[in-house]
Amino acid sequence: MKKLLFISLIFLLVACGGNTPDAQLDVSEISLPDTYDEARAQAAYKKSCAACHGGNLQGGGAYPYPITGISKEEMYVAIMEGVGLMPARLVTGEEAENLAVWIAAQ
Repeated sequence: MKKLLFISLIFLLVACGGNTPDAQLDVSEISLPDTYDEARAQAAYKKSCAACHGGNLQGGGAYPYPITGISKEEMYVAIMEGVGLMPARLVTGEEAENLAVWIAAQ
């Protein structure tokens, strides 16, 4: 039983954390567009975020708090670096930028 618990704990730690990049992003140096592709952002959110954050950004099982009211730059940093147990870079590149701008606009 202890072995199963240990293996489960290791799996949880690997799946939910330890994915932070070495260099931290500086919010003041990030430049994101003001516009976004809503369909692409919603698809990325549904695929990579909704399971934990809920379908309407108001919180879900793993994170029961809303993720609204954050600047697009802060949201981008959260997506790229992860926050708490949220893994970093579940969405990357232009998709991460688009998603951050869309979430901030909600």
